[in-house]
Amino acid sequence: MILVDTSVIVPWLDKQHAAHQACTAAIEKWIQRDELAVSAVTFAELAAGARTREHVEEALKLFHHVPVDFDSAWRAGQAFRQYRRKVNDDPVLPDFLIRAQAASLNLPHLTNDRRRIKSFPEVDFVFVP
Repeated sequence: MILVDTSVIVPWLDKQHAAHQACTAAIEKWIQRDELAVSAVTFAELAAGARTREHVEEALKLFHHVPVDFDSAWRAGQAFRQYRRKVNDDPVLPDFLIRAQAASLNLPHLTNDRRRIKSFPEVDFVFVP
């Protein structure tokens, strides 16, 4: 199973997005090789911009749904705290939650966001070309 990041899902859903073709190609490539999954965090991020819950659920029906567990939440909080101490950046916790899920569940992580990956050296990141 491969955990797909919101940074891939949003362009895949938005045909006008600059990264739509690359993200669509990445999803099509990886779905032939393994089961794809999305985090409950991605569901929440999409809900922030969606018209209806049904629309988001329909869009994500191809993906296995991964709930946020306490191990992932702890790992995310720790990485978020350490990152904020070291880097002059304004990170958002959802990025850390999804990556911590990939770490805790030992899943490869398909992403289009190369920022803040050093906080998760154990994650096998797969980048959209």
